This record gives sequence, structure tokens and C-alpha cells, in this order.
Amino acid sequence: MGLAHAQHHEPAHEAHHDTTQKELGAFVDIFTQAHLHGHVRNYFMSTINEGGLKDYYSNATGGAIAMTTKRFKGFEFGVKGLFTYQTFSSDLNEADPTTNGISKWEHELYDIEDLNNFKDLDRLEELYITYFFKKGKASLGKFEFSDTPLINESDGRMKPFVFKGASIELDLAHQQSLKLSALHGVSPRSTVEWYNFNDAIGLVNNGTTIHGTPADYHEETHSRGALVLDYQKKGKLVDLKFYNWYLDRIHNSSWVETELHKDSWSFGLQGLLQVPLVKATHLAEEQYMHHEELGTVLSSQLCKEMARAKLSVAYTHAFDTGRFLFPKALGRDQFYTSISRSRLEGLGDVDVITLRYQQGFKKKGIETIIECTGIFGAEKDDPRFNKYGIDDYVQVNARLNYHFHGFLEGLDMAILYVAKQNLYES
Repeated sequence: MGLAHAQHHEPAHEAHHDTTQKELGAFVDIFTQAHLHGHVRNYFMSTINEGGLKDYYSNATGGAIAMTTKRFKGFEFGVKGLFTYQTFSSDLNEADPTTNGISKWEHELYDIEDLNNFKDLDRLEELYITYFFKKGKASLGKFEFSDTPLINESDGRMKPFVFKGASIELDLAHQQSLKLSALHGVSPRSTVEWYNFNDAIGLVNNGTTIHGTPADYHEETHSRGALVLDYQKKGKLVDLKFYNWYLDRIHNSSWVETELHKDSWSFGLQGLLQVPLVKATHLAEEQYMHHEELGTVLSSQLCKEMARAKLSVAYTHAFDTGRFLFPKALGRDQFYTSISRSRLEGLGDVDVITLRYQQGFKKKGIETIIECTGIFGAEKDDPRFNKYGIDDYVQVNARLNYHFHGFLEGLDMAILYVAKQNLYES
């Protein structure tokens, strides 16, 4: 309306019109000079089961489109959307006649909450505002959450874990940083909807209670969210990290990690302690963590770096004070022994050993990674220390990464082969 008046030859408004145009132009620049970015992803997955059990395969194609505005007086606005389509596939819902089970891993490319949904797979992943100041920044909304060892993106499918809430990051003196976050919403990996914590926790597999009865805590925890503390300090010889995750009405988890590095060698230790928050003695199957359980884990790693290679051996022990428990709707654990398709969550009183060899080549952009892990001491029929009833197993991951150059700069290819074998008692 102001512009219309200015065009009616009213001199009193001419100067005002010019000023408005100038201000509007500056505001428009926030968007016209915005940064557009995104990715396109194609993912083929195939599961070959042992013997005559049914095999599955699927190919998914999708991408993400994001916009980050030009920063204006310290403020930045961002939005990001993601989409996925099934390109071709076997029938993922056809049950195996022996086990009566259907595809597990391939469904994680799409929507694990609707196993017939292979088309309507778009998701608004980010919608946030960030304010930058001299020693840090503060964010509000659906924003990219910096990975922690327990709450993280784990971007190994078409859709990662994404979160909403508020956070503040501070750059402190002497190479220290501090981040405080309050999260109240999550869209788990391989889903399309946003959930509050009460609805998200236990969304897929609730496992068993310590008494062996099926757990049924989904929508029964009444958790309102998580408070996350992330402190890091880098030193010449020693790096220190401390994390704390307070899951409302569930448990508090504290993690200390220290790494000593000297020349081409490094040695790291990770320690975790979990304490239940609610002594819910009146609950049975609805209880996420038994009031007598304590999750205690110690993980270590020795690493040697060479010219174009890295070799490491890692060992983790989960003590017999209880099971290590953390909602799978919030990420995947990242102990030194954790690798793709092999995590510690749900286990106690076990030992894990992982060997890892990483090799780069003279031809720039090629990298291979071989990982071998084994879990020992998991007794399938002892729910006190085995939430999901798994057996001891050994697993080998072989990964080939290639980063293209020249005209195809920005294109990456990764091939992952996983072989897993249960260790049965004779």
C-alpha cells in the first residue's frame, strides 16, 4: 500500500518511497544472496541370508535441498527438505516361509513406520534461526545437531536422525568449547514424521525387561525431552571430552573420553555411567530402565598412523551392573568398538573386540577400510544383560570409498560389504 501511495505523485512520499525501496532491497538480499546447497543420493542394499532363507534387495534414490540465508545483523535462517523414492526392489513385505519374517535392512531405506510406503517419503529436516555472536552461536528450531557419542545423525541410510529444540555453542579460551542443548522433538532415521520424545522412544523394538517379559514402554515414558552437555578441550598431548545426556524421566548418562597422542601413536579411553531417574517400582513392562540397573561401560583403543594407513585395536567391556540402554530413536552408540551394524546398546556383562585397518592409495580419493568385531559373553536367554536376545557373533565390514575429482568433483561412492555369523554353543 505504501508503494501505491508513492506512485500517486505525492511529493511528501517520494523520499519515503526511496528509503523503503532501499530497505526492502537490503532485506531481499538476505534471500537473493542466500546459499543453496544439497545432495543427491542413490543407495542399493541387498541382504543375502544363510541357506534357503529368503533374500531381499532394494534401490532407493533421493536427495536434499537446503537454503541458508545471508547473515543479517548476526541472524541466519535455514530450511532443508529431503525426498526419497524407491527405484526398483524385490517384494520387501513377502515373508520368508521358514521364519515368517520380512526384510529388515532394506525397509530402513524408506519408512519403518509404514512398510507399504515407498513414495510419500518427503520430510522437512531443518527450519531454524541462528544468532551468531563473538564467541559462539545460539540456534532455535529444527537444526543440524552436532554429533555426540549417543545422540547423533548416524547418516547411514536415506534419512538421518534429526532433532528440534534449542542450543548454544561457546568457544572458550585455550582450545575449549562448550555446547548446551535442550531437545524436545526428533524425526528418527528411516521415518518421515516428527515425534515428541514420549512417542519416539520405543518406536520400533522395545526388547524385554530384566525379567524376560516383553517390554512395552512406547508412549509410556512420558519423557519431555533431553538436556545435552558437550564439553571438549584440545591439548598438545591430551584431548578431553565430557558429555552428559539427561533424558527426562528415564536416565542420566555421563561420558568421559580422553585421548593421549604422541607422534604417530594414540591411546584413548571412554567411560560411561548411567543412572535411572525414576524408581518406578509400580511399573513392569512399561519401565524403560529398571530402578536397580546401572549402565557402566569402559572402552579403549590403541591406534597407529602410518603414511597412508591407520591400524587400531579396540576393546570394550560392559559391566555386570546392568544393561547399557539408550533409545535407538535418538542415534547409535559410538564406542571405540562400535561399527556399522554392530552396536552395544541393550547389552551388559559382555566383551567386545574390534580390529580396524584403513588404507589410502597414491591415486587420490581411494580409501579402503576393513573392520572385524566380535561380541563375547552375550547369553541369549539372560534378559538381565541382553535386552534383544542376541547371540555372540563375529562380523566383518569391508568398505571402499572413492571421492571423484575434476568434472565430477563432489561425487562420492561408497561400497559396504557386511558378513555376520552367530557363534552358537555346542
